[in-house]
Amino acid sequence: MRKIFFSISIVVILLACKHEAKNEFVVSGKVKNAGEKIVYLQETPLGSGERIVEDSSVIADDGSFHLKGRGTEESLFSLSLKNASYPFAFVINDASKITVNADLKSPSGYVVSGSAASKSLKEFSLNASNQWAKLYSIGQEMDSLKKIGVPDSVLINENNKGMYQVGELRNYVSTFIKSSSDPITSVWALGTYSQIFTAEDYQALLNGIVSKFPGHKGIAAIKEMSDRQVALSKQKNKAPEEVKWIGKQAPELLLPDINGKQISLSSFKGKYVLVDFWASWCLPCRRENPNVVQAYNKYKNKNFTILGVSLDKEKGDWLDAIESDKLAWTQVSDLQEWNSVAVSTFNFNGIPFNVLIDPDGKIIGQSLRGGELDEKLAEVLK
Repeated sequence: MRKIFFSISIVVILLACKHEAKNEFVVSGKVKNAGEKIVYLQETPLGSGERIVEDSSVIADDGSFHLKGRGTEESLFSLSLKNASYPFAFVINDASKITVNADLKSPSGYVVSGSAASKSLKEFSLNASNQWAKLYSIGQEMDSLKKIGVPDSVLINENNKGMYQVGELRNYVSTFIKSSSDPITSVWALGTYSQIFTAEDYQALLNGIVSKFPGHKGIAAIKEMSDRQVALSKQKNKAPEEVKWIGKQAPELLLPDINGKQISLSSFKGKYVLVDFWASWCLPCRRENPNVVQAYNKYKNKNFTILGVSLDKEKGDWLDAIESDKLAWTQVSDLQEWNSVAVSTFNFNGIPFNVLIDPDGKIIGQSLRGGELDEKLAEVLK
């Protein structure tokens, strides 16, 4: 959570005014060279990396398929094949009938018709990707030049090319967002290329989208998250540096669980326990949760457990996130966000954050994420 702005990726957004979405819509067409017999229509909810299957269809011998979707708001949907790591097409349900024809061996990918928003999104994605590829190529060239020890003047010239290309991409994305008549494409463009904007420019573009689509609940939710992260960033700039906990005895922590029962950290003594600090509103936390779940399932029978400590404010949001992310271990929270006693006890200034405690109560790990968590647990839980 150390960035002021964040990547939205694929979002679900409620639609207002003339963009009101149809309750039902159909996606049909043909897909060539699929290699599979079933195609899925999927939707990805806001803040979640898990796609929800809306419908599926058997691909006929001639490649044709027929899918049905339903929703009360305009959203971004994807078409994908079983076991595929990435969708082969994206559609927005701004129309009741959408056609997608795709050749999975063709560089052009797919052609969409019947949906103005879907066509706009595809065109933007192609143009922006081409500009990003140029920027990536410049970066690769700079790496190669550094390795062979070229003069600084050559590197400066190459760096100037890169800065110019960043400016070109930034201008293209911002112009697209300002001129787009569709909320989904606007927010998708901003979220996907947020890293090329300063925090101030990102906020200005987001504010412009909010103004263009007043009453749009999904965009309002994104704005609320962004404002929360800005406030958090300002607060952390005033906060003291995080304590280095490794080698120290874990302090006591007493907080209520989901049923109001007081749970003490010391009650876990005798086990390896990962104290995981997170919140339902923290997108990086939610993205890290699958790794934590995997670690728990892998090591829970080896004298290991987890104590989840949430910095939530709303109990409903906290409980929904626990259920959605399948967090099967003990969860506690005083629902005080950054005023929680957990923050003052462990002196951290960003989440996700965790400490790993051994059976004697000594902290043996800190800020373990992804593969680092698994490696540390594999080391101590032999």
